[in-house]
Amino acid sequence: MPSVNTLKKGYRDLPICDSHVHITFTMPVEKTAAMLGGYMDYFGLTRVALLGLPHSVRASLTDPSNNLKCLYLKSLLNAKGEERKIHAFGGLYHFFDGRDTADGFLRQAKALYRMGFDGIKILLGKPELSKRLGVPLDDPLFDPFYSFCEETRFPVTMHLGDPEAYWLPWDNGHPPTYGDDMPSLAALRAETEGILEKHPALDLTLCHFYFIANDCEAADRFLEAHPSVSFDLTPGSEMYAGFTKHPEEWRDFFRRHRRRILFGTDTDNWAAPDSDPGYEHNFSYPFNLIRNALESPVPFRFEDVDWGLLEPLHADDETLASIYSENFIRRMGEPRPVDNALAALSADTLLTLYEHDVLFAGDRARWDTDLDNLRLIAAHFHA
Repeated sequence: MPSVNTLKKGYRDLPICDSHVHITFTMPVEKTAAMLGGYMDYFGLTRVALLGLPHSVRASLTDPSNNLKCLYLKSLLNAKGEERKIHAFGGLYHFFDGRDTADGFLRQAKALYRMGFDGIKILLGKPELSKRLGVPLDDPLFDPFYSFCEETRFPVTMHLGDPEAYWLPWDNGHPPTYGDDMPSLAALRAETEGILEKHPALDLTLCHFYFIANDCEAADRFLEAHPSVSFDLTPGSEMYAGFTKHPEEWRDFFRRHRRRILFGTDTDNWAAPDSDPGYEHNFSYPFNLIRNALESPVPFRFEDVDWGLLEPLHADDETLASIYSENFIRRMGEPRPVDNALAALSADTLLTLYEHDVLFAGDRARWDTDLDNLRLIAAHFHA
């Protein structure tokens, strides 16, 4: 039966997998579990990939427990035996100093793999974090890590760059969001090329369409040159302005590269509503932005920025089926089994660090909530 959202909006009744969901907001994990279940039901999702973020662009939002939250939610919700399934990607933890070593990153990747994560999420392509790290993404520091992921076909999802406009002056004369001290988009893309030159078989998905939706020819050349790479469709609305201003050109691109594009929303655990209007209010914008741009039967407007009346791509069913679910399932397969003993050991170790404030960051309320979360997570994996 079509989901509530599909019926309300008149979309085509197709299975959908969301490849890009976070859980970065302060919330008890039990409420996050309820939120995920409701989100999947309301929007008709069969699978979701939770992408762990131990770091944000703000140091105050550092969350060393985020990976274990993702693994716990995968274990908890998949144990229900329902058709919908959760996958979990772990994020690399960084000290942003000399303690970050090639051996350390490799050990993290191996530990995430052995615990039963389904892939790795990298946020270091975000300009603020790239600047803070101080070394390029294709530095030899990361070579053993990338080699491990390449050899094991352990999927990597990477945020690389930001909208091109962030490096340009605002229309009102305000200076650019990113000054000269930030890595440029061109430099970050060159680092991506460097990674792929050394690791051409790396199963890499680049978030936000690689911030290249303003240049169809460049996007086409990039995918043709790197057959192991995919893009995901997580908004910015500027991407969809780019698509819908040139619908015929992009419709052809999406058709030709339909096996290289993943549906993803960048949804987070913003809230845990207890009603359909709550899910529509809190979660519908990125979800419906993507579906309107790809398949709306009529021209539409964005909710956040007035780009004018925009023409959807009117993608065919084969293209939509690939993007909405088939590519996710082919890339991910079934969720990897969780090693409860290793997860329990990791939870115990992290819990001890939290109880002694060793990794304390952010505000006390957030830390205390995650301390309670870790106690519940440790008990779950010990059961």
